[in-house]
Amino acid sequence: MKPMDLHLHSSASDGLFPPQEVVRRAYGAGLAGLALTDHDTLSGLEEASREARRLGIRFVPGCEISIVHRDMDIHLLAYFVDCRNEGLITLLKNMEGVRRERVREMVRRLQRHGVALTEEEVWIQAGSSSSVGRMHVARALASAGHVERLEHAFSSLIGVDNAGYVPKQTPPAEEIVAAVWSAGAVPVLSHPGAYGVPDPERLVDGWDLGGIEAFHPSHSARDEERFLQWARRRGWIATGGSDWHGENRSQSYLGCRSVDAAVVDALQEKRRAG
Repeated sequence: MKPMDLHLHSSASDGLFPPQEVVRRAYGAGLAGLALTDHDTLSGLEEASREARRLGIRFVPGCEISIVHRDMDIHLLAYFVDCRNEGLITLLKNMEGVRRERVREMVRRLQRHGVALTEEEVWIQAGSSSSVGRMHVARALASAGHVERLEHAFSSLIGVDNAGYVPKQTPPAEEIVAAVWSAGAVPVLSHPGAYGVPDPERLVDGWDLGGIEAFHPSHSARDEERFLQWARRRGWIATGGSDWHGENRSQSYLGCRSVDAAVVDALQEKRRAG
């Protein structure tokens, strides 16, 4: 059975390729289906859905939403979102405004630190994205020659405790999780092994989730087994995906983590039950 990659990003947020091209590449990679899960935006879903229908590949409309919780940036995948849900649209639109102001403040701090970066350079990197963020700042820094590689931007200029870092601000977890359910979608905790805490289960204790991303490039085999057990205890769905943004790396490329169609069927069933 062909696999499905349930964690992909396009240029609608901070990926390199337009939504249509992400679908084409998933099809070309032999995947049976995909979920487009751009950061804090639904703007690429209609384009991706049309291309998926044309190619005959299964498509899951999704989103990856940021939640600042206990001073940590936690990500929540939302699967089978209703793109016309006014509550979720309003929430994400407000987050878009906060994102843009965060980028402006990052540029101001970098300038005070002696880095000659302009807002315009960041907006050029963002292109048509409605979900501008640190990745676009990193790409602008690299493009202008302030750093050699993207990793250097995060490690020396815009990472936590660096001169250009600005903390993210979001609505509380309960509000975001409730908005996802209200939009007819299933909220799933993204890459729990990536948060650097020994017990991520305690981090989201009390959240009304429907699943957990057990399979992710940042997870070891031991992590995957631990998260599968967590999903069984809670009655959650275990999902997986590559978290691909367009850059092929040895540990993170399109389809490198995937699930079979039964997982998507289970998400649809939980959505109806929810």
